[in-house]
Amino acid sequence: MDIILTLKSKNNIVKNKSIYVKDGVIKAVGEYNELKKKFGSPDEEINGRGKIALPGFYNLHTHVAMAGMRGLAVDKGEVIYKVFWPIERSFDSQIAFDLAMLGALEAAKSGIVLITDHYFFMDSIAKAVSEVGIRGLLGHTYMDWKGPWTGEKEMRKALNFVEKWKEDTLITPVLAPHAPDTVSRENMLFFREISNEKNLFVHFHLAQSLQEYRDIKHRYGTSPVRYVNEIGLLSEKTIAAHCNLIDEIEKRILAHSGTIVAECPSTYLLAGIPFYAFDIWQLGGNVVIGTDAPCYNDNIDFFEEMRLMVYGQRFMHNRDDVWNAWDILEMSTRRAAEVIGFRGGMIGEGYKADIILIRYDKPHMRPLFDPYAAVVYSANMGDVDTVIVDGRIIVRDGKHTILDEKRVLERGERAARELIRRALNESPELSGLLGINNL
Repeated sequence: MDIILTLKSKNNIVKNKSIYVKDGVIKAVGEYNELKKKFGSPDEEINGRGKIALPGFYNLHTHVAMAGMRGLAVDKGEVIYKVFWPIERSFDSQIAFDLAMLGALEAAKSGIVLITDHYFFMDSIAKAVSEVGIRGLLGHTYMDWKGPWTGEKEMRKALNFVEKWKEDTLITPVLAPHAPDTVSRENMLFFREISNEKNLFVHFHLAQSLQEYRDIKHRYGTSPVRYVNEIGLLSEKTIAAHCNLIDEIEKRILAHSGTIVAECPSTYLLAGIPFYAFDIWQLGGNVVIGTDAPCYNDNIDFFEEMRLMVYGQRFMHNRDDVWNAWDILEMSTRRAAEVIGFRGGMIGEGYKADIILIRYDKPHMRPLFDPYAAVVYSANMGDVDTVIVDGRIIVRDGKHTILDEKRVLERGERAARELIRRALNESPELSGLLGINNL
């Protein structure tokens, strides 16, 4: 391997060495001949010339099945209520599977080795994520009101999902109340109890929209962050996505509670709303990166998300020293693994063999003075050559090693068109909003 970014420390860049992997675990990093002498000839070799090896990325908030709405929301306002929920009423398990295959494949080819996702029809989505071969912290979304799928039946699905997938090697189930304004206080407390009892993460949207803020203020007389904190739902076992509508005290609440705050900068920049990732990070908070739905920013390009994390916060703070390439890579790999309690995110003995190789033999990657800067500021998902998850090569030479990518794309396209066709039949007013008259 030409260059190995181990992520052990900023100065731990290894050159012209090999990585030995067995049984899904990194056994050693060193000279090829020495590794061969110690472990024997490998069953398979990967040519690392012209490539940078580093740990794969952890995408800690996304909704991969929403790839089916790509291009329909990016230039619209209040899309959650006007676009997403009306369309989502037309989902079924097969559509969810086909669209999740499309989204999960895109994630894998972006160098993402783990996604954190909650959505409806999560059993189908988990099957797709597993088939693509990446890891997932996944939960079936529960809502009491407002949304497209609500009520007791959805609660049973959420709890059954946890039991069905709890022993899986790639999928780790989580609890997924949608948001504090769509789930009753009683059920938010119920999810907290189940989380404590079964040691599960709770993943939900928090302080995302003005409507959510107003509803919580009206119902409970306080803000969303203060409300969930008062009922004991902010902790190291909480993954809170967005947290845009917060004040200075709430930044401290989030940071000091240990809550994992998943920030999705492309969504906020496209919507023209501020976000406070750097503030929470400076307070010692657990800040991580998500790509959000691939119909908010219209892709799952993790390289773009890392760049926008820096650009957005430097603009907001009017400073050119907000984070650097090392900070963002650490946040996306080692630090993300640590906060979810996973032995990954580094290239070193005993760590999970979740590794990506990025080509740097391209004009936009040369000259290569600083490999951290090259990965964060120059690379894109098209530069991902190889993706290894749990010691298994799932992408080689930029192509999935098992899936027929053309078939995944064709099925995803058909599923998306069927979804929108159903939604237009159910809600004809969507036609004018979406600018679609026929399919």
